[in-house]
Amino acid sequence: MRLNSFASDRPGLSGRAKRRRLNAQTVLRWLTPLAASIALYAAVYSVCRWVFDVQIVWERMPYDFALLTAIAYVLFAASRRIWAYLLLLTVLVGVVYIGSAAKIAYLGRPIMPDDIYSVSALFRILGAWGWVIVAVPLGTIGALFLFNLRLTGRLRKTALSALFILPAGAAAESPALYHAMDQFWGNTPWDQRENFIWRGATVHLTQELLRAVATRQAPPKADDVNAAIDRRRAAAGLPSMTDPGVQ
Repeated sequence: MRLNSFASDRPGLSGRAKRRRLNAQTVLRWLTPLAASIALYAAVYSVCRWVFDVQIVWERMPYDFALLTAIAYVLFAASRRIWAYLLLLTVLVGVVYIGSAAKIAYLGRPIMPDDIYSVSALFRILGAWGWVIVAVPLGTIGALFLFNLRLTGRLRKTALSALFILPAGAAAESPALYHAMDQFWGNTPWDQRENFIWRGATVHLTQELLRAVATRQAPPKADDVNAAIDRRRAAAGLPSMTDPGVQ
């Protein structure tokens, strides 16, 4: 009875308690990407180091971790369900870090943007395992992202816009960005393993994506190809492809 009368004497107590509880839940919710990034980074670093003998340089790890955490927060802000977000982040980080370390161990170089051109060859080499190693992780990332995407709310719309606008803006300024990153993190074109361990997986893939966008070239036209062939044939003392009787 006294508890009831005490509560009735202070009617605002329950409201304040609810607000405190709500604030605590909000803080804990927004700590989820940070906690997940710390746990996943420690896990994948351990796998890379102790399973594949690929060790990211310690003094470069804070930059790599900071970029990963920023990406994790943007994805979190656009997500609907925490469990799906955590699964998406786990698969994404596993592919970028463990996938790169495994590729270094077996092929000598990490995951690179130009690997997209060799996917069909990889399927032919690996057969059914190609789907398990390549298609399943990438398909899972895409499916989880679309499944967990939320289009309502100002914050989620802002995060979703950032997921598209930031890459587009980075692509537009890619020459300046990748040159600046080269100056800070360095670049060894003939040794991508060295680049990986001195940058970290997230920074490395971001830097090489910017380079690929900045240095991309349109495929040559048929006339340009034929002209180049004719120049090579002329240099070798052979007739032009356009000469009568030349097949």
